[in-house]
Amino acid sequence: MDAAPEAGARDVAGVRDVVDEIREGWAELRPELDTSAVDVVGRVLRAAAVITRRGDELLAGSGLGRGEFDILAALRRAGEPRSPGALRTVSLATAPATTKRLQALEARGLVVRTPNPHDGRGALIALTPDGEQLIDDVFPQLLAVETQLVAGIPTAQLADVVAALRLTVESVEAA
Repeated sequence: MDAAPEAGARDVAGVRDVVDEIREGWAELRPELDTSAVDVVGRVLRAAAVITRRGDELLAGSGLGRGEFDILAALRRAGEPRSPGALRTVSLATAPATTKRLQALEARGLVVRTPNPHDGRGALIALTPDGEQLIDDVFPQLLAVETQLVAGIPTAQLADVVAALRLTVESVEAA
């Protein structure tokens, strides 16, 4: 059983982090457990927490939460109205969460709901000019924050990091 990582696997250029300490603590306490998944999951969760916190701080300045931002961004990228179901798929939110976000965005005049001509019971959601302006203003700011957060990854290693993250997402979504 692989209770502790090999030095090369956990020690990039002599740098150790809290995940190494977590694994070592479990290796001492429960040496029979294979904690190798913590190398990936622990680091992904820690990175996600920092990225989310910094992004949320920026978005809050515009009165947006991440879910609302995701809906505005999906609509902007689509360039045409979308059904609430399509927006839910993009944002990975539940139906009630999507409904709540859409209601908040509609109340602020950032989106408009119209009947879906192909589904008499459904609706289509579109950006208003104010919604389009807000997402056009906020996205570059959020992108700058995210760029700053990953600036410590050497350019020569960036493609490898992206490939590893794609594999991670694929593995997690398939599980």
